[in-house]
Amino acid sequence: MKRRLLPIVFVLLLFFAYLATGLIAVAPGEAVVARRLGRTLPKAWTQGPHWGLPIGLETRTRVRIDEVRRLEIGDGGSASNGDEYLTGDLNLLRVRAAVQYRVSDPVAFVSRAEDVESLLATWAESSLSRALSTRGVDAILREGRSEVVRETELDLSRRASDADLGVSILSVSLTEARPPDEVAADFAAAQRAASDRDRRVNEANSQASTTLTAARSQASSRSERARALAERAVLLSNARAERFDALLVEARRDRRATLQRIHLETLRELLSKVRRKILLDPTEPVDLSIFRERSEK
Repeated sequence: MKRRLLPIVFVLLLFFAYLATGLIAVAPGEAVVARRLGRTLPKAWTQGPHWGLPIGLETRTRVRIDEVRRLEIGDGGSASNGDEYLTGDLNLLRVRAAVQYRVSDPVAFVSRAEDVESLLATWAESSLSRALSTRGVDAILREGRSEVVRETELDLSRRASDADLGVSILSVSLTEARPPDEVAADFAAAQRAASDRDRRVNEANSQASTTLTAARSQASSRSERARALAERAVLLSNARAERFDALLVEARRDRRATLQRIHLETLRELLSKVRRKILLDPTEPVDLSIFRERSEK
C-alpha cells in the first residue's frame, strides 16, 4: 500500500514545487513586470513578496527603478560618427552630450525596452541639433551653453513623455563642445580676443563706476559746504539786521549818545588794526599838516 502511495506523493510534491515557482520576492529599488499568458499585467510589482502563476504560464522582467542610467551622444571623434553640428551662424562644432534618465513607468519601459535607448539617442541628437542651430558659435562656446542644455532637456523630456517610453529625463549635459581641429587655432585666437575685449569692458565699467561714485561724493560734499555757507550768511545777515534795528531804536531814543557810542566802537575797531600808535595829551594840539602834505603830493 505504501509503495502505491509513493508515486502519488512524489507527483504531489512536484506539483506543489511547480506552484511554488509562482512565488517571487521583489527587492527594494526594483520592480517586476509580469506577462501572463502573453498579456502584460497593467501594474508592476513593487517591493515585497508576490504570488503569480508558475513558470511557463507567466514571464517576469526585473527593472531597476532607482538606477540612474546614462546615455552618451557623440564620441568626440570624426564627423562620420555624427558628432558635428551646424550652428546658427553656419559654423561646425564637435559636441558630446550625456543624457541621464530613470525608469518611471516599468510597464511602459519593458514594453518598449528594445528601442528605448535608440529612440532617446535619436531624439537627443535631434533636440541638440535644433538648439544649436538657433545660436551662434560664440554664444554656444561661452554664455549660451546653459541655454542649449536647458532647451535640449525640455524637448527630449516632451518627446519621451509623448511616446510613453516609461522614462523621466533627469538631466542633459554638454561634456564637450569645440570647433573642428582644422580651425581650432583660429577659434582659440577669437576666444582670446573676445575675453580680452570683455576684460577691457569690465575694467572700463569699473573705472566709470568708481569715477561716478567719486564725482557724486565730491558734488555732495560741495553742496553740503555751500549749504552751510549759505546758512551762515543768512544767520549773519539776520544778526546784523537785528543789531541795526536795535541801534535804530536807541538812536530814536537818544541820537547823540548813540552816535557817540558808534563813533567809539568804530575807533576801537580801527585802532586794533593800526600797528603804530601815538598817545597825546588832551590839551596838546594835534598837528595834521603832515597828512595834508602827503595828500598834496
